[in-house]
Amino acid sequence: MGFGPPASLRFGEPVCYNLSMKFGIDCRDLVAGSLNGIGRFVANLIRSLADRNDSPDLFLYGNQDTVFEIADPPDTPLEAERRRANERSVLWWDRVTLSRLVRRDRLDVFLSPYFKAPGIRSCPIAVTVHDLMALRLPQSLSGRGRASVEAFRAYAAHSARRAAVVLTVSEHSRRDIAELLDVPVSKVCVVGNCVDARFRPPDAPETIRRAKEVCGISGDYLLYVGNFRPHKNIDGLLDAYAGLDVELRDRFSLVLAGREDPWTAEARRRADRLGLDDRVRFPGHVPDEHLPGLYAGAHAFVTLSRWEGFGLPPLEAMACGAPVVVSDRAALPEVTGEAALRVDPEDQAAVTGTITRVLTEPATCRELSEKGRHRAAEFSPDRFAEKVLAALAKAMEKRTTDDR
Repeated sequence: MGFGPPASLRFGEPVCYNLSMKFGIDCRDLVAGSLNGIGRFVANLIRSLADRNDSPDLFLYGNQDTVFEIADPPDTPLEAERRRANERSVLWWDRVTLSRLVRRDRLDVFLSPYFKAPGIRSCPIAVTVHDLMALRLPQSLSGRGRASVEAFRAYAAHSARRAAVVLTVSEHSRRDIAELLDVPVSKVCVVGNCVDARFRPPDAPETIRRAKEVCGISGDYLLYVGNFRPHKNIDGLLDAYAGLDVELRDRFSLVLAGREDPWTAEARRRADRLGLDDRVRFPGHVPDEHLPGLYAGAHAFVTLSRWEGFGLPPLEAMACGAPVVVSDRAALPEVTGEAALRVDPEDQAAVTGTITRVLTEPATCRELSEKGRHRAAEFSPDRFAEKVLAALAKAMEKRTTDDR
């Protein structure tokens, strides 16, 4: 365990793109309620573009359930064309409906935030592969059977080969894409993600108080934010928390925040079996307006995930000033860099010891908090937008080259 290695996500190199481009993005994951990872990626990108004075023409495509307003910036008007078409069949929408809309709008390039490439022939396509967890982890952790895994591999590889460029969120995922999908590494662009500007240390204690009130939290607490799928290793976090000295458990509750899913009940049962039912809180989905306060109020943020293509919650927690502990797996060390304590998620004693260190060493907390805020600032919305626009410009250049 210890501080992470120097980050491999670099944001200092210059990027360039064509300001006259017209590009569209599939926004179907902008749905009411809790945004999933893809929905947050899309919302962050749209808000990032809205904050710029030099953004190209943007076209947003959704179905009957899409809530475009989720991505509206709080202070900057969003200038974008919005297209909505009913989706009765996913395949038909992908292959026919979307293709017709894009052809009518005469786009220069289209961005799919998924690994699948829609049936668009009128302009280059950029697909996004966030991670290849399904191809790396066993079925018990990925939740996919063998047939599903092979179908995913074939479809993802076909989409990546058909796309002009492949976007991904970390160097870790980039290497996986090249190896597991047999895609030239030069075709894969690392764009990362960004930390929205609202994630920052609060201006007033009232922000934290309201968040704790909404979540039913009293006193000091450790925090996890995310889903409860097996690869998130909630069992390991509960076991490590149970290993803390009684005095620490009495002072710090464990808050597991995230909307209910099929695995939440098992986490509750495990907490009960460990005798932690009165010390572990399950507030469910936390409204976006209260997330910054929830992060800021935590004595530490902990995630022991066995796999992440990126890992946005730790960065959001850092931006709000919370000390962060992450597992030493997948992209988490790369993303959090030297600003987090890393630990083997399978070593319960090491995890318990690391959490104890954060709870009992004020100097370590101060150091992590300061480094974390600086690290999160590297993932600015402006830089994220530049990275994506540069990748889309690369897709356009491929079409120009192919047409010669």
